[in-house]
Amino acid sequence: MLFDYIIVGGGSSGCVMANRLSANGSHVLLIEAGPDFPPHAIPDDILDGNPTRAYYNQQYQWPALTAAVVRNSNRRVYYEQARVIGGGSSINAQVANRGAPADYDEWAAIGATGWDW
Repeated sequence: MLFDYIIVGGGSSGCVMANRLSANGSHVLLIEAGPDFPPHAIPDDILDGNPTRAYYNQQYQWPALTAAVVRNSNRRVYYEQARVIGGGSSINAQVANRGAPADYDEWAAIGATGWDW
């Protein structure tokens, strides 16, 4: 089968992109490494308004994913990244968290132009 678009990652933005592109008649392949559930079989921990249940279920996260704490540092920390259709919204009770101003300013300082607070 031929596709007009291939989207890697079925998180919040990947799902929206696939929906919008396919609504215009495009053939879209959405690839997600984590589980997908039909509407009648969504697990209770994802449906629960308490975000800690799904958030701490390792089935919905990448195991052993790490990120450098500071540029040019050997220090790494566990990086929590969802691996399930819906991404972080599925495991965070659909709550969005905005980062701290200093984080954005640091990104801009190390070269991510336009990403400052």
